[in-house]
Amino acid sequence: MEERKPILKILYENTEKPVNQIWLTFPLSGRDRAEQKMLALTKGHEKESSISFRIARVESPIPNLGQYLPADGWFQEISRLAEKIEGMDREEQMKFSGILDCCSISTIEDVLQAADSLFLYDYLSGITCSRELGGYVVENGLLSFPREVWPYLDYPGIGEEYYASHSCAYTGAGLVVRKDEELTLETGQSQGIQMQ
Repeated sequence: MEERKPILKILYENTEKPVNQIWLTFPLSGRDRAEQKMLALTKGHEKESSISFRIARVESPIPNLGQYLPADGWFQEISRLAEKIEGMDREEQMKFSGILDCCSISTIEDVLQAADSLFLYDYLSGITCSRELGGYVVENGLLSFPREVWPYLDYPGIGEEYYASHSCAYTGAGLVVRKDEELTLETGQSQGIQMQ
């Protein structure tokens, strides 16, 4: 049977003795027992009833995922999340990254729900700052201005105002916005406006 390539790699460490570290890879294979591997973090603390540990590092195609993962176990849920990420193409992964930033995430269940809600969001590649968003908003008629004043508009200000009033988040390569926020997507049009 072929070994699955890990989607997530998480480095856990003992908070009392950070030299006690262990990498776990997800999704878990049938023979992996995350709880048994975590026993390595208890080395030197065997008599204590509970050992606290933290996530020291996360390697994932989702750049901001580490800040949303709970350090206190949840290995099966993290494995399910890795399987969901494995089924995403690169654009869906970027969209998921943005969804995490624009939703209220406090549990692993919230993260799993965000992974299941990709269809509720659109991804606008190339819009990575308020100036580009302002240009997109004006050029696509989301805010109406006479064409002759376009060179004088405050595109960063327009983008910041639009961003503040909608459920959206920038990723490294684009903007993720909730579909019901009335951002009209014209995929064939250019995204941005040239400043004179």
